[in-house]
Amino acid sequence: MSHATTRTTLLVLEGFVAFTALFGAVFVVPTLPLDWIRTGPLTDFTIPAVALGVFVGGSAVVAFGLLTLDHRWSAVASMIAGALMIVFEFVEIAVVGLAVIEHGAENLVSWLQLVYIGLGIAGMTLGYHLWQSPAIPRAYTRHAH
Repeated sequence: MSHATTRTTLLVLEGFVAFTALFGAVFVVPTLPLDWIRTGPLTDFTIPAVALGVFVGGSAVVAFGLLTLDHRWSAVASMIAGALMIVFEFVEIAVVGLAVIEHGAENLVSWLQLVYIGLGIAGMTLGYHLWQSPAIPRAYTRHAH
């Protein structure tokens, strides 16, 4: 995969993750049934919503911005964003369980943990591929005066 194709794919992925994480933090997570966290240390979804918005959504926004600028740190930012997403999902699974098993495969929201772990892996993998790319992003070049 070329540098441009990898970068474009990451732009789409990070844009999607940024939008859905921020949307989810504001409109989805606060409306989840409280019985989903009844066995964990939390009494409501405030902390998960903030973590989703700040860490997952925020890191994807940063990665998207750096990718848009073709900045030399965009690959690292994408790998970090992917890792933060995976960590978020594993912490969520530790607190509420694997939703697809705990709350039923027929519930679309139950599949999001697995989907976002996959997107995190994709972000890390594509970020690593971009980092290893022999192409030199515009931000690396020096302009002769």
